[in-house]
Amino acid sequence: MPSYSQDLPPEGGFPTSIRYQRYIPKRGPSGFTLFVASFAIMGYGWYWVLESNNERRELSREKAWARIHLVPLLQAETDRDIVRRLEAAKKREQVIIDNQAPTVKEQRNFQALDLKAKTPGVGRYGGYDPKQAQPVYHTDRYVAPTFLLLPKEKIMNSQWWRGSKLFLKNPAYHERDDFSSKLEEKNF
Repeated sequence: MPSYSQDLPPEGGFPTSIRYQRYIPKRGPSGFTLFVASFAIMGYGWYWVLESNNERRELSREKAWARIHLVPLLQAETDRDIVRRLEAAKKREQVIIDNQAPTVKEQRNFQALDLKAKTPGVGRYGGYDPKQAQPVYHTDRYVAPTFLLLPKEKIMNSQWWRGSKLFLKNPAYHERDDFSSKLEEKNF
């Protein structure tokens, strides 16, 4: 077998002019510095996230209170609309009552759409008593009627075909005098 000789450094070592050790220059900050810097940047970002959350919460609270303070105004507007509608219904009922025969009017002793008027045949506790005439509602507060009587020509039944292509025109609805396209045609 041939004998091999291992390549070794010269006796006494390499000359100092040859750099044989690993020499990497130090580049950038240390790991600790990077950790502290990233923590500071994230802390700054979270500070602004919390500030924006607080601002958004305050704005939503302000909007909610603004809406709460508008409720009485909107309720008053609704009440005025209801009173206007009830007065119109009373006038319509009074016209119907006035057109009846005098004997029928005297028999009924009827007042138009007054829920607190004394109603013949209603007893003190709501039972039928032909000798008594009590109001249906015993209260000082406003009582809205649970239904509204309309003339037959004003009633529009539910339209089950709305949204379908089956009927392109609804004669009972579109032939009305107060239909919007007819009103537009009359105005021009």
